[in-house]
Amino acid sequence: MKLSPSQMKTVRHQFDSLCRKVLREESRNYKKQFARRAEKEVNLSELSETELSLLYVMDEYPSDSTFFDVLDYRVAVKDDRLAEALAALPSKKRDVLLLSYFLDMSDTEIAEKLKVVGSTIHRRRTSSLKELKLRLEVKEDGQETE
Repeated sequence: MKLSPSQMKTVRHQFDSLCRKVLREESRNYKKQFARRAEKEVNLSELSETELSLLYVMDEYPSDSTFFDVLDYRVAVKDDRLAEALAALPSKKRDVLLLSYFLDMSDTEIAEKLKVVGSTIHRRRTSSLKELKLRLEVKEDGQETE
């Protein structure tokens, strides 16, 4: 079927009109989407320190920690200086500290697990903390004590 020149012109105008409508609606949709996004988006410079700190996650790898085996538990210590100081303690004292502070066990629970008297646990913990403090203390000039 062959169209006459006037029919061809009509079809071309109809096609042009359709293209304009499609482009106009796409433009409208884009503007609406942009407005919706602008309502929800915030510039990073406008965020508070607290909000900024929530925007990232630090990866944690087993190689970043030092592990201590206490009874049937494996305790990870992330701070290298603390891990070094704990490793220098006798195992009985270190176990009490790890069970108490890293696994949140009470003196009674620790005494039951280690099969010793509760007062022994208290005495070991206090003496261990004193030793640990001495090992971790830093002099005023920044040098570690020995």
